[in-house]
Amino acid sequence: MSLTPFRVHIPDEDLSRIRERIQSFRWAHFREPHDAADWRYGPPTAWMRTLCDYWLTGYQWREAERNINAAEHFLTTIDGQALHLVHERGSGERPRPLLLVHGWPYSFASYLHLIEPLTHPERFGGHEDDAFSVVIPSLPGFGFSSAPVTPIGPRRIASLFNQLMTQTLGYDEYLVHGGDWGSAIAEMLGFYHRANVRGIHLTMLSVRHDGAAPRTGSVGASAGADERSFAVREAELWKNESAYARIQATKPLKLAYSMFDSPVGVAAWIAEAFHAWSDLSQRPLTDAVSMDRLLTEIMLYLVTDSFGPSTWIYVAEGLEGYQTLPQGQCIDVPVALAAYRDPVFPMPPREVASLSHSVVRYTTMPTGGHFPFYEDPDALIEDLRGFTRALR
Repeated sequence: MSLTPFRVHIPDEDLSRIRERIQSFRWAHFREPHDAADWRYGPPTAWMRTLCDYWLTGYQWREAERNINAAEHFLTTIDGQALHLVHERGSGERPRPLLLVHGWPYSFASYLHLIEPLTHPERFGGHEDDAFSVVIPSLPGFGFSSAPVTPIGPRRIASLFNQLMTQTLGYDEYLVHGGDWGSAIAEMLGFYHRANVRGIHLTMLSVRHDGAAPRTGSVGASAGADERSFAVREAELWKNESAYARIQATKPLKLAYSMFDSPVGVAAWIAEAFHAWSDLSQRPLTDAVSMDRLLTEIMLYLVTDSFGPSTWIYVAEGLEGYQTLPQGQCIDVPVALAAYRDPVFPMPPREVASLSHSVVRYTTMPTGGHFPFYEDPDALIEDLRGFTRALR
């Protein structure tokens, strides 16, 4: 399982094709309800036109590409699955290996600006004893990792990533951070590969104790008032926001055909998730996540033709059935939870999370939602460091 150095370079003709499709979008014929300005039906036309105008006149993919290539990229193959990854070694004699696992609708690029503070804290007024060696893989079917032959979910991906860390990169023990799908994969790593996983740091909880499947309103047999109250709230939030996931889990190809040749369609689908899931209680979306970063995430789905395959993990979620643990079992590696103000995927209270996880740290974060690596990166880094220091 060797590593092959890799650099991102998208052909000019691919960029021109995307640009032409954006330019040819028939805005004059597009219709929306008169009360659509508040995002109740999805991204408003005025907002989307502003994004697309900037896409055509201000955003520079080649600049984003240079920033992406500032990191060390590699390709490898594990059990027939081609994986793309970033691997940056940290300062000092014993940097802690740290696996950062992304989710949907974002990518490996969401963590790139965290690499230098994590790998070389001494450059930012910190100490090299806090340094990590950072590994950022692209999930199968996302970015520059190939699409799997059939849909695979968090349990299978966890197995691939454990082989990546231990056999390909040679790390006997490592830490894992994840949110969104990254949280589910991190939890599967902590449950099935506990001999190698030193601890997991999560910004979302995807796995629960027996009987308490996430976002369904179900609870365990001996549920108390806190668990019942949280389950009702979580299910109510999900009822209003789950349409995208139901489509991606049941008819992913139906959606993929629509998106394959529509950059504006992909942008609207992804931007809506960023808007709905970010903490916008004190600022607009483009202050929480800049247009450049949002467009880079969108472009990575377009230039790799990975929007369709990225949705297959939703199909696999139902096939694997990983969301609840076997009766009487829990994830017993040390777990740190960073509870952000996520408006759609709230973190359970500590006492509820502790029914399924060995929670050793629970931090209520003052700002930030589903995308803390963009919304509040400094606080995310510091919480990761605090968790790691406590494990020494």
